[in-house]
Amino acid sequence: MRRPAGEPLLRPAGGWAATGAAAAVVGAALRVAIVPWFVTPLFDRVLAEGAMDALPRLLLVGAAVASAGSSLLFAQDLAFGRAAAHRTRVWRERLHGALLQRPPGGSGDPTSGGLATRVLADLREVETYVLYGLGSFFAEGATLAVILALLAWTDPLATAALLLLAIPAVLATRAIGRAVEAAADHHQATIEQLGARLQEHTRHRETLRAFGAFGFAARRLEPLNRAVEAALARRTRWAALTTPVAQILVFTAIGVLVAWLTRAVGEGRTTTGELVGFVTLVVLLATPAQLLPRAFALRQQARAAAVRLRALDRAPPPPAGDPAAPAAATGGRLRTRGLEVGFDGGAVMACADLALTGPGLVVISGPSGMGKTSWLRTVAGLLPPVAGRLEVAGVAIDAGGVADDASLRSRVGYVPQGAALLSGTLRDNLALGRGFDDGALRAALHDVGLGAALAARVGGLDAPLAEDGAGLSGGQQQRLAIARALVGRPGLLLLDEPTAALDEAAEGDLIALLRRLADAHLVVVVSHRAGLVAVADRVLVASDGRLLEAT
Repeated sequence: MRRPAGEPLLRPAGGWAATGAAAAVVGAALRVAIVPWFVTPLFDRVLAEGAMDALPRLLLVGAAVASAGSSLLFAQDLAFGRAAAHRTRVWRERLHGALLQRPPGGSGDPTSGGLATRVLADLREVETYVLYGLGSFFAEGATLAVILALLAWTDPLATAALLLLAIPAVLATRAIGRAVEAAADHHQATIEQLGARLQEHTRHRETLRAFGAFGFAARRLEPLNRAVEAALARRTRWAALTTPVAQILVFTAIGVLVAWLTRAVGEGRTTTGELVGFVTLVVLLATPAQLLPRAFALRQQARAAAVRLRALDRAPPPPAGDPAAPAAATGGRLRTRGLEVGFDGGAVMACADLALTGPGLVVISGPSGMGKTSWLRTVAGLLPPVAGRLEVAGVAIDAGGVADDASLRSRVGYVPQGAALLSGTLRDNLALGRGFDDGALRAALHDVGLGAALAARVGGLDAPLAEDGAGLSGGQQQRLAIARALVGRPGLLLLDEPTAALDEAAEGDLIALLRRLADAHLVVVVSHRAGLVAVADRVLVASDGRLLEAT
């Protein structure tokens, strides 16, 4: 994924933004030009000199200018809408990658739902500003000084007539509004689907990172992301029609009213000055008086949103694409020296220097809150050590990070607390985009005792799974998570509380499975359960901020 580095969030670049800006400036020039092209000749020739034969031509000029201005306004709104849709799509991809890179478990880490809501809601603020506010700065700022110079008194009777003549504009606006509402409902539906997918990936970012599956996750996000872009473009097309259609009808009403007022001037029922003041006020004052304050308010909200979004955009870009299917690994080893683990820069546990070599089963036990999960995440390369260094399956890890992340992912299998299963197919959950063939996937299912049960599901490896494995038993979910970790035949298998949510029978089955896997792998398990401790080859105990060999 390419990141738009150095591109200000609130100032979109590219052809759509340039087109919108040009349309706004030219449209503003036309609104100013209506005074010398229409108002002044109307006052000087038709009203002052009584050259009524010039009126049809002036009305034609005025109509042409108004129509061109309305067309430019449509182009402005459409272009800025496309620029907003593209900008927010790019930033959704950018922030999706940044969220997947966030380390798990920080004390100040927002929930996945909160992070997803921040991305979508704050980008909506930016999107609204680019869509509705940016053009106003170009167009209305350029004409404000002229508008202030053209203020005049208005005629009450002419105002009432204008309101009656504006009824068609109101009806047309209501009709377009219904279409806008329908398009907005569709847009919101796609936003909700995208939000669900983004929240799912954020919640399971630990698993996705552990398997180097950022490319797989990006491909799952892309269709929904593009659907949101298309839905917004459709909504924009309808929304962009609202103002120009209303203005065409209003200017038509003004043209009729001008003809009526001109005749009224000739009959002495109104004055030329009142006519000029009325036309100037309606045509030139109303739009900037409404849009400029709104544009400033939109920019304020968008700036605050941009600050929050940039706070999320601090992670390095994820690796491009998916990792290749790794070669099978044998055995496993883990060495630590002076290791301290924790998060947010603070240590929660110091570890005795260790040297673990597989195959074998090692259990990390001890009271809750001692840092066992932080230790396991550090060994998995998901959290940097606070101090010291370690070597995991031949890959060095220190406070600066993992020396070779791709090699670590191919040599270490990781099973977090909870199964962390994604919505999709059984194949998707096992492979996570890593390029394994069906034989490898079925072998992993066989190893964990799920070959027959899941092969019997309709669709086989293409059988659909709901998020978090809804529809599978707790034991099946946990076995499926272990199968996912085993697909690459890692030498080191790390598991965090794999039996915590299981009943006694399922726990016994899983302990037997881990004992069997320990004959070919180094299996390191964080667990409170006495059953696992009883069958372990080695037991390490976390207590009082230390991790030591059990005595």
